[in-house]
Amino acid sequence: MDQVTAPDAARKSDGTWMIAVGAIVASLGAYVFQILGGRTLGDEGFAPVAIIWTIGFLVYTIVMLPVEQMTTRSVTLRAGAALEPHARRQIAIALTLGGVGGVLIAAFGTDRFFEGSSAFVIAMALLMFARALMTIARGVMAGRRRFRAYGTTMMLEAFALVALGVLFAVMDTGALWFGIALGAAPLTLLLVRPYLVRIDPDRAPVAVPETTGLLQLLVLAAALSQLILAGGPLVISLIGGTPAEVSIYFITFTLLRGPITASFGLATRFLAAMATALSDNKPEVLHNWSLRLGALGAAAILVAGVASYYVLPTLIEVLYGSEFRPSSLVGGLGGAGAVAALAVLFVTQILIARGRTRDLAAGWLVAAVAAAVALSLSGADPLTRVAYAFVTGELAAFALITLIAYRSQ
Repeated sequence: MDQVTAPDAARKSDGTWMIAVGAIVASLGAYVFQILGGRTLGDEGFAPVAIIWTIGFLVYTIVMLPVEQMTTRSVTLRAGAALEPHARRQIAIALTLGGVGGVLIAAFGTDRFFEGSSAFVIAMALLMFARALMTIARGVMAGRRRFRAYGTTMMLEAFALVALGVLFAVMDTGALWFGIALGAAPLTLLLVRPYLVRIDPDRAPVAVPETTGLLQLLVLAAALSQLILAGGPLVISLIGGTPAEVSIYFITFTLLRGPITASFGLATRFLAAMATALSDNKPEVLHNWSLRLGALGAAAILVAGVASYYVLPTLIEVLYGSEFRPSSLVGGLGGAGAVAALAVLFVTQILIARGRTRDLAAGWLVAAVAAAVALSLSGADPLTRVAYAFVTGELAAFALITLIAYRSQ
């Protein structure tokens, strides 16, 4: 493989801005794709795309994103050196289990989710393969400080997704091809040579704690968090909601979740900075950031909840059509919970850098229990019940995990 060095002078302009630009482009691309799909297919016709997107998102965020985060942490602490064989095996096992799991969910849910069409299983397999490839590539690029390349992959995926969405909308191909587009777009990352080696000569590698336990606990934490964040459409379907309710919830909460999804790259960059601070023996940096994120997050949650209550339903109606309009209550609950989830995403990186994934998993376990209680006690319609559960779980997670991060040493 090719090899380059990373002199200290380059750190003044390391390409972090490119991740920020990529995040914006990725969010806009996802929104445009959803608008194309929603207006082409309608609320009921879009439901299979919503389900495959949800399953893919859950597998990615539960299994693949933790792999990316642990890869970033390990490569950063190893000053850009390749992962050890043990870590590679654990990562390969995790990605294989996650990908197979996503395909099996689609296969066993063919009748319920995809009206008996087994072709969606093929679309899911493509999505799982592409996401696994992207996971390793982005983790390695972030650990080697190739942030420009990381941001470029985000933009390429967004451009490809929109281009395919326009093509399939014009051709009126149906839901299946919109599902295939979700798996085809991430493959554009191969254009940036993601595995280019980049060694940092100014930092010596430090000992990296054993990967297996950390990764397993991080996957558990991610599973609990993403059940709250992204499992809503599946839960609505399982508790008797209509296909229209599934689509309304998916459109509403995917719009709200867009900044969170787009911020995964920025969170990975933040993780690299926190890991670097630890390796430079500056733990006070992590402590100060936990305090800042807690204060800013609390204020933003209140503002987002009020703003979403009044603005979000109308915005969705304008973008997607009146059939996708949620109630003001659902909009307000969703806005507050989404900002709480965004704040927790960045606080989480502090605990990952410290290797405190056990505490992270414990915090999300409590939050998941709180969400389940809210779901069971609410007497509202399925869509509103799940919205109550969502905001309860996210607020509980924000409070607990921020406190854990602040008190961690």
